[in-house]
Amino acid sequence: MSSIRVPCDQCRQRRIRCDGHTPCASCLRTHLSCRRKYIRKRRGRKEGDGKQIAALRATEISDVQGFIVNCKEAGDILSSEDLPDLMKRCVGAYLEHMYPVMPLLKRSTLSDWFDRPLLANEHSMLFALCALVTTFMCGRSESIVGSVEWQSVARLFVRKSLLMRLEYDFIDDSTVLTLLSSFFLSVTFFELHNIRQCWFYLREAINLAQILGLHTNEFYQDMDDVDALFCRRIYDILFVTERSFAISRHKPVLLSHPLPPPAKMSRGEQEEGSEINPGFRQLVQVYSQLDVDFLHNWSQEGLVCSSFSRENRELDLVPDCDFILNTQKADIFVTQHWLDLTFWRAALQQGLLSTSAKSRSRTFSYPEDISLSLLLVLSSLPTESVEVHGLGIVSNMMYFSCSN
Repeated sequence: MSSIRVPCDQCRQRRIRCDGHTPCASCLRTHLSCRRKYIRKRRGRKEGDGKQIAALRATEISDVQGFIVNCKEAGDILSSEDLPDLMKRCVGAYLEHMYPVMPLLKRSTLSDWFDRPLLANEHSMLFALCALVTTFMCGRSESIVGSVEWQSVARLFVRKSLLMRLEYDFIDDSTVLTLLSSFFLSVTFFELHNIRQCWFYLREAINLAQILGLHTNEFYQDMDDVDALFCRRIYDILFVTERSFAISRHKPVLLSHPLPPPAKMSRGEQEEGSEINPGFRQLVQVYSQLDVDFLHNWSQEGLVCSSFSRENRELDLVPDCDFILNTQKADIFVTQHWLDLTFWRAALQQGLLSTSAKSRSRTFSYPEDISLSLLLVLSSLPTESVEVHGLGIVSNMMYFSCSN
């Protein structure tokens, strides 16, 4: 086996052929000292000096340090001294901005809780409400926690709410407080982009509502009409939220219909103002137009049964009522247009669309009409009335951009 011929340093520098001997013929002829001190560089992929790894490691360390700083700042705000003040601000923001959207708690009850020691289920629900308000209001035109990382504060509120559940048997809670806690946690996780946790706690809230019997007439017998009003709203908000999630995420539903409204106005409606309940009932009515069969088939990744083609599915649009608050109008009209577009997509799947259809809702250009109509509605409303609905209303509006 022949050995590898290595050129000497002089032949390499002169770029001439070397015979590989020591000394080589060329060096003998030119009277040069023949030596081989040059170290050849290894060919192929070379090991790095670690600059990229060091840069990535520095970035990770910076992120971790930033997270620790944010947690410390959030922890400072949630200290035992400042916690009551922050929670009062959250409750105040809920009553001022979010109450028309979720009128689920008596104003007087929330005010009284800060004047006495709280039970474990009350504490858990209040922490969950604060987590919800923090995610809805912070990062928008009005902030609750200022420059502090609002997601860290919201997660700390969530953790405190769940820790309070260890203080009592929350499954056997005979009040609606644990149910509300689960609902608020569900919406909070939705705002935090954690869909798995959101769906889990929404189903937990629905299960607790069915365990208590909120869907039965017996539950409301001998109950004060004010308490009955808010319990009915709790059931209906679960009905609305489940159907919204079922449409957007193709999920099955457990609640088949909302509760009928009371025959007469209760003292609760009189205390909060005459405009809250009508707007809330209008929103429930919009979602009531989705029947269970449609939702069941839609949950199969958007598949719609053949019976859809035999029905003229169009929404009964709610008129623009002056007595409805702007916050409720934004929710109602976005929901109407969103569901109308959902029906259009179902018709598209069944091949029911045509350029010569008599109804505009059965034409291919109908999404343009829906989008223009929604734009006109939203442009007439204050920005704050849209912001207060959080990520849910933004997701529904993004649905339109994907359909045009």
